[in-house]
Amino acid sequence: MADQHGITWRQDSETTWTARAGDAVVATITLGRQYELLSADDAVRGSHSSFGSAQAQLEAHHQWALAVQQD
Repeated sequence: MADQHGITWRQDSETTWTARAGDAVVATITLGRQYELLSADDAVRGSHSSFGSAQAQLEAHHQWALAVQQD
């Protein structure tokens, strides 16, 4: 999937996607009843009705974390 906000999305199976920042996996999204987001460090979790919403949650958190690091 497209690279946005420094995160590259890859579909690993029909129901699982991974988000990478460089070579590191930073989160996974798994489709069950909803799209379940879980970051690798357990800092971000969410249940969403669409993949785009789960993706947006992680990308917003990632941007925020980068901004905090720069301060």
